[in-house]
Amino acid sequence: MKRILNKFKGYTLADCDCKYCLYYGGKRKGKINCLAEKCVCEEEIKHAKEAYCRERNNRWK
Repeated sequence: MKRILNKFKGYTLADCDCKYCLYYGGKRKGKINCLAEKCVCEEEIKHAKEAYCRERNNRWK
């Protein structure tokens, strides 16, 4: 029987950075140039922010 020790628990905010996105077009004059009409990572970013807030709140209790 095998055990998976490091189960995937979701993306972190660092994983959801625009520079790793498929549609990242670089920066121009300090503004990010996205090649997509709408951010394709929107839901992953939302879940990563929620997980980060939960982790921060649990750390200080």
